[in-house]
Amino acid sequence: MQIRRLIQQDFANALAEVDVIMGPTTPHPSWKLGEKSADPVAMYMEDIFTISLNLAGLPGMSVPCGFSNGLPVGLQIIGNYLAESRLLNVAHMFQQATDWHTKAPEGIA
Repeated sequence: MQIRRLIQQDFANALAEVDVIMGPTTPHPSWKLGEKSADPVAMYMEDIFTISLNLAGLPGMSVPCGFSNGLPVGLQIIGNYLAESRLLNVAHMFQQATDWHTKAPEGIA
C-alpha cells in the first residue's frame, strides 16, 4: 500500500503540471501471433508501462499510433482522477489529426 501511495503521489504531481501523460503502451513493438507463447514472462513484461496507472487507479487508454516492421504500435494516454472526459477528448483530437486508426497491419484486410 505504501508503494501504491507513492505511485499515486508521483502521478498527482505530474498531472498537476500537464493535462495528460502520453507514452508508449508497451516497451517493444507488437510481435507476430504466437511468437512469444513459449515465454509467458516476456508476454507479461509487455504490460509494464500499464501497471503503474492501474496501481494508481488512473484512467488510461491506448490508441493506434503507427507501425514498426508492419506491426501496430500503441500510444498510451493517461488522464487525471475524475478527468475521463479530457482523456477522451485528447484521444479524439489525436484521431482527428492522424489516420493511424484507419490502417491495418500488413496482411490484414
